[in-house]
Amino acid sequence: MNLEEMQQAWKELNERVARNEILHREEVKRILNTRRESCLEKLTRVERIGLAVAATVCLVYVSAWIARPGFHILPGITGAILVFYGLIAQTVSLHSLGRIKRETNLEAQVRHILRYKSRYNRILLAGYPLIALFLLSFVCFYGTRFNILFMSLLLAAGIIADYFTFHYTHDRVKQMIDANRELRQMEEDGEGQD
Repeated sequence: MNLEEMQQAWKELNERVARNEILHREEVKRILNTRRESCLEKLTRVERIGLAVAATVCLVYVSAWIARPGFHILPGITGAILVFYGLIAQTVSLHSLGRIKRETNLEAQVRHILRYKSRYNRILLAGYPLIALFLLSFVCFYGTRFNILFMSLLLAAGIIADYFTFHYTHDRVKQMIDANRELRQMEEDGEGQD
């Protein structure tokens, strides 16, 4: 094998390696995009379920208010505020997820994801005092053993569901941020090579 054949073979090998690297980069980008979209769909599904639950509770609450006009005013008002707060919070969260989905710029998408996470935390923190006020007023006016036991079980179930939903949501947000950062890093590396 002479020098020219060796140089030609080396050149062909370099071209094959470059092609494989480009294919590998495209495959990694596709996987990261799929992971990001999957996390977004999972979050959207959780928020839609939350909206359906909030709407159902709202309907039950309104029908109970209409069916029983002797409902005490303080638990009635705090309950109504709590239920409508849940509806508004779920609607705002779904809107935020829609904005994340529509955004094509990776940096802007990360900002929207971080805003969603911050808003989610604030919604939870603002909701707990409303729940406490409702429970206190409910127990004061309807303090039978059965009602206290029922509200305690309902509160325990809500805390457990909230705990798992909180961690599930934050894990998905972290995965989305990681995927976006990796994609942005790949884009920056790709621009540096060109």
